[in-house]
Amino acid sequence: MTDQNKVSGKIINYNSSYIGDVYFSEKISDLKIKDSDDYNNIIIPGFIDLHCHGGNGFDVMEGSQSIIEMSKYHLRHGTTSIMPTTWTNTLENTISALKGFNEIKKDNGNNILGVHLEGPFINPNKLGAQPNLTEKPSLEFIKKILEIADVKIITLAPEIDGMQEFINDLVELNIKIQFGHTLADFDCCEKIMKNHEIGFTHLYNAMSGNDHRSPGVLSAALSKGKYAEIICDNIHVSKEAIKIAKKCIPGLYAITDSINASGLNDGEYIFAKNNIKKEKNSVKIKSDGTLAGSIVTMDQTFKNLISMDFSLEEAVALTSYNASKYLKLDNVGIIQKNFLSNFLILDKEFNLKEVYLRGKKINV
Repeated sequence: MTDQNKVSGKIINYNSSYIGDVYFSEKISDLKIKDSDDYNNIIIPGFIDLHCHGGNGFDVMEGSQSIIEMSKYHLRHGTTSIMPTTWTNTLENTISALKGFNEIKKDNGNNILGVHLEGPFINPNKLGAQPNLTEKPSLEFIKKILEIADVKIITLAPEIDGMQEFINDLVELNIKIQFGHTLADFDCCEKIMKNHEIGFTHLYNAMSGNDHRSPGVLSAALSKGKYAEIICDNIHVSKEAIKIAKKCIPGLYAITDSINASGLNDGEYIFAKNNIKKEKNSVKIKSDGTLAGSIVTMDQTFKNLISMDFSLEEAVALTSYNASKYLKLDNVGIIQKNFLSNFLILDKEFNLKEVYLRGKKINV
């Protein structure tokens, strides 16, 4: 490829929009503004999904090949940067799932950022669809995982005994901490947030709430949080609640929390040791109706945000820029000179037409 590859359209970043041309190879080499109101394409940064369990029948916990395949599936839906996410399991099974991960990540042709460990250090009374295989804080557990996989994020419950010291240790290892699957009260959260930057996992879901007499994790997130992830599938969280979160949390970003059933026909499947049923746009545990992650993709998430009356710039911030800022990624999240050529082309109805990863066009 040469620097003369070019796409044209309305270019949308989190803080600007204009009609112009993007010149690129592996990186964006130049941008030119056109003095015109005419365009056929919308060009946006590639999506960044920091919480994704699977898709197209593949589950992160099934090992390296499944991680590769689920990442390819989401890439075809515009996710040019992805964080494969585990679910609560034993150390042995987690090691088995992530064996070979670092070798996968070294391949510059893929879209994998690192690992998000969701559990096992969560509250057994707030499992959601997670299996009851929780663990007490264990630095040994983490160090064994770090030997084989680049862990970037850990979701945990701060109220568990020994967690504050454990969090200090994780921060020293440059791992992002997120509160989730937790019944912590406000004071517990605030004490930790005074010393560390804390994120929040699938905001509103599987966490203590915003009770006006007994504030919980949600209260801490809305009043003091800088970053939080949120599922925008029109099922997990209402439009109104998403807008409240957007006003309160400057670094709010959308995630899919997508599972293996995403992309499959309606029917019955197994996820996280649960018998689940996929029906229309949701997936639930058969025995009690608990939501079991989602089946949404990031391109549908983007369209959902537009339908909620977010601007194009806001939708780009929620699906790309804010996540890049949270992880301090300095080469993605914006269509900008010298950034990686990770961008998407949409039509005027916001349907995904083309995906570019490091300048290479991906079949969608």
